Amino acid sequence: MKPLQTNELELIIEALKTQRYKEAETLSVAILQRNRLIAQVWVYLGEALMHQGFGKAARRVFDRAWLLDPQSGWVHAVHQAVREVPDGPERASINDLLAVKKVTVAAAVLVYNNERSLERCLAALIGAVDEIVVIDSQSTDRTVQITRKFPQVKLVDVEWHEDFAEKRNYGLEHIESDWVLWVDADEYLFPEDQQAVRQVAGVFDDLPVPPVLLIWQVNEMSGTISDEFTQTRMFPTKRGLSYQGRIHEQIVQEGQGLFEGDSYRQSVRIRLLHDGYEPTIVKNENKLERNIKLLARMVEDEPDNPGWLLYYGRESMVLGNLDEAVEALLLAEKKAADIPRFGRTMDIQMYLVKIYMTRKEWVQGEQACRRALAIAPDFPDAIYYLAQIQMRQAVDLLQSAEAGLRSVKGHFQSYRSSTPADTQIPLWKTDIALADLALISGKKAEAKAIFRQVLERFPNLDFVRRRLQQLEY
Repeated sequence: MKPLQTNELELIIEALKTQRYKEAETLSVAILQRNRLIAQVWVYLGEALMHQGFGKAARRVFDRAWLLDPQSGWVHAVHQAVREVPDGPERASINDLLAVKKVTVAAAVLVYNNERSLERCLAALIGAVDEIVVIDSQSTDRTVQITRKFPQVKLVDVEWHEDFAEKRNYGLEHIESDWVLWVDADEYLFPEDQQAVRQVAGVFDDLPVPPVLLIWQVNEMSGTISDEFTQTRMFPTKRGLSYQGRIHEQIVQEGQGLFEGDSYRQSVRIRLLHDGYEPTIVKNENKLERNIKLLARMVEDEPDNPGWLLYYGRESMVLGNLDEAVEALLLAEKKAADIPRFGRTMDIQMYLVKIYMTRKEWVQGEQACRRALAIAPDFPDAIYYLAQIQMRQAVDLLQSAEAGLRSVKGHFQSYRSSTPADTQIPLWKTDIALADLALISGKKAEAKAIFRQVLERFPNLDFVRRRLQQLEY
């Protein structure tokens, strides 16, 4: 993959702005012939084709851009716009540019007593992959019977040693395909993304370093949907990649440590709908208790691994063990400082922020947000939570100010000192301050009532009369 030259994108943008669409197409194609993984250049090419009336080619190009950049914000608007463009003539050169290497892909599914969701999971994979391997550990429900309903599925069984990495690595030994896509039994592939699986593998197959791809997990929980792009689930099977870790297992390269080695990581548009976070399911399957038990063993075995400490802190937080969670997360942050390639320090900060906010520990929460922003100044989560904390701090300050103002008159009666107090404070200054506080809090009617009361007692306070007039007009 050859890097972009400094002004290449600027030339395309300028051509699009000045409606030189053929030139924009030519410039985009030249870049993509060198490097077909730059999603933004595919977008520019799609725009150039769309404005020239090649609707069919543009739709395919935009789809490739979305495949490479699933978190992009342009998708809905662009799909609406390109839908109105006629197909136009076939573009053989664009078809050649979009062509991908043919590789085989296996779907691998870890199971244990997954009769609730397994059939749905397997049915959605038929046709999307060349091979399906189910790795069981002596299930006692209908998991095996359900698997055998699909004659094209290979079922293997491995003894459970409380180690998910071991189970996955055993499954890898039984895969014959060039690539593997790991799918949980409580997930299923979106029908619209069936064609994307082999396409993704072909697009990334020739990279000089092993590609490890992150899928788009669509979490359905309590009637709400949330998107997650952190699940490393897809990689080539013949390039020395395997798993490490009893739970929340990580992909490592042969002969290298967890935070060593070179791999290419990128999110792709392969959507898996997941309902395993539903509270009733989590409770019934005792997932949290199992996870924390395995994580405790991992932390004991590798006390300097910030990843295991991060996960232990997160699971402890979910279980409500907040003191234990904070201790683990702060230790994870400390250990991560010595590992430059550890990439989840901002996750640590965000878990800390959520705990601090639960405890109304605003100062600590603000500090955690700022530590995250020091790493990535445009990190939306840290900006959002910092604003939330500042709002709550402001509310606390306003409440404290109001309490202080309401206590002033009483203190004035008891105060005795050689330094005299301002006699106007209990007469009207405190009331004006309370009116200002009411305005800040959005209580306009209350502020007006206070101003009127002050004017009844002190009609010569012209500035109060002017402020009341401003509020009434």
